[in-house]
Amino acid sequence: MAIYHCSVKVISRATGRSAVAAAAYRSGERLTDERLGKCHDYTRKSDIEHREIMAPDRTPDWMLDRSRLWNGVEAAEKRKDAQLAREVEISLPRELGAEDRRALVEGYVREHFVSQGMIADVSLHRGHSADGQEQPHAHVMLTMRDLTGEGFGKKNRDWNASERLEGWRAAWADHANRALERAGHDERIDHRSLKDQREAARERGDAEREEDLGREPLGKVPLSAVAMERKGIITERGDEQRGVQARNRERRELTQQLRDLSARIAETMRGIGDKAKDVAQGLRDRLSAAWGSQAEDRGAAERIAEATAQRGERNRDAPEPRSAAERIASRIGDKGGSDHDQAERDRERTRDKDRDRGRER
Repeated sequence: MAIYHCSVKVISRATGRSAVAAAAYRSGERLTDERLGKCHDYTRKSDIEHREIMAPDRTPDWMLDRSRLWNGVEAAEKRKDAQLAREVEISLPRELGAEDRRALVEGYVREHFVSQGMIADVSLHRGHSADGQEQPHAHVMLTMRDLTGEGFGKKNRDWNASERLEGWRAAWADHANRALERAGHDERIDHRSLKDQREAARERGDAEREEDLGREPLGKVPLSAVAMERKGIITERGDEQRGVQARNRERRELTQQLRDLSARIAETMRGIGDKAKDVAQGLRDRLSAAWGSQAEDRGAAERIAEATAQRGERNRDAPEPRSAAERIASRIGDKGGSDHDQAERDRERTRDKDRDRGRER
């Protein structure tokens, strides 16, 4: 898979470096350091895929010659601890072919370095990583002084700003991802640390991506160790990286197994739910069939029961039953107050007569 690597460092005399020696190694050529009178011959290097010097339009012709360019840089620097060149080292996507990789690097270098006035000495190497797989990469050596007429001017301090460094790193990811997309690949790279990427995934609610980014970062293996590993010599740093790769591989496998199991559980639960719905519908269908032609009778019985209940409610609210005389009196009373009073007087006389007869006896 495509990996992100973009490092920016300075080649300095303070660490015993030589711009001419660095250029000879990266280009796989034979160059002589005129200041030190030392020849650096790397013509036997077999992993050089492409090399070229890219420069602004106003660049003098002599600077397009690799030997004259870097000897000119050495001559322009007087201090024994002088910074000679800036180097950008970038890993190239394995998914891209040689021509696509070359076009990718040229576009990136032209836009972000040459357009700013720097001369770039570009070398593409096929290379191999510590795990033995091919790891194409590029070395870009950059001048650090402005161009003035036919020579070099002052050091351009603006090119040292930390925000430029971050911009170059982010820009490389953008260029590489566009190249991968054009080539029809889904792989993408990211200039941010795994921690920052994981935090971003958490903030946007992408739990799966957050989990994937929980892998252990690979440590950097020095070129000397890589060279030894390619010769079949096991190194401690190589073992460390292989251990990290094995642990990450195991995490990926276990995570995938967990995802597969979760998917099967979810599918099973959906199946159980569908089956329960089918059973419930079957019971409803059987119940409906059981009523069959009795459905109308059932409705009639329910209406009768309801009517009976309503009558019962009315009867509870009705007064106690009265005698026939009381009902007659009530009806008479309804006809008018005078008739009611006359009837009451007649009843009183009848009671008086009954009492008199009782005394006579």
